[in-house]
Amino acid sequence: MPSSHNISRHINISEAEIRALRLRLQTEITWLSRQVEDLQGADDAPDLSLVQTYREMIFSRRALLGRIPR
Repeated sequence: MPSSHNISRHINISEAEIRALRLRLQTEITWLSRQVEDLQGADDAPDLSLVQTYREMIFSRRALLGRIPR
């Protein structure tokens, strides 16, 4: 398995850019998770399609995060 240095050089992304991307994805996952919690905890019936969309967005961001070198 190639090191993160080799991967970042291969795709020409700096370590700082990788860290920034990881942070952005983590921030988005946190925000989306809070939105899901808020929707599910609301007094009104939750918008199930919106909850599902947020969950899919969380899933895709986690998958991408798992593929980015540390």
